[in-house]
Amino acid sequence: MSKRVLVISTSLRGDSNSDLLQQFAQGARQAGHEVEAVSLAGKDIRFCKGCLACQTTGRCVIHDGADAIVKEKMLHADVLVFATPIYYYEMCGQMKTLLDRMNPLYSSDYAFREVYMIATAADGGDAPFEKAYNGLQGWVDCF
Repeated sequence: MSKRVLVISTSLRGDSNSDLLQQFAQGARQAGHEVEAVSLAGKDIRFCKGCLACQTTGRCVIHDGADAIVKEKMLHADVLVFATPIYYYEMCGQMKTLLDRMNPLYSSDYAFREVYMIATAADGGDAPFEKAYNGLQGWVDCF
């Protein structure tokens, strides 16, 4: 069965190691899935205010680049794939900010049931990835 896959590059640096997600996207397309790629580079995405208005309105009170990504793309994707650089043993701030801004989807009928993370780090070993994974897992557990 074909799935709608949304791959999101959260690195703001051009030609970054997170661009490896293009290989993932290519493989998903070859497997017969519909794939859309989004980059956060150049997007105005502001911090969540924590007002929780989105829980009753279904829309964030902040109107910026996150609106189109969250309500038009993430809502309808069957699979979400985040690519992030590891900064200080955690996902990058842009990714965390986008996850926070996904709060309007919490009470909606979102399509995604699979969430993946592709991460790159300068430090070797499993520790940087495990800590970043735990950050994403916390968000998944809430959803």
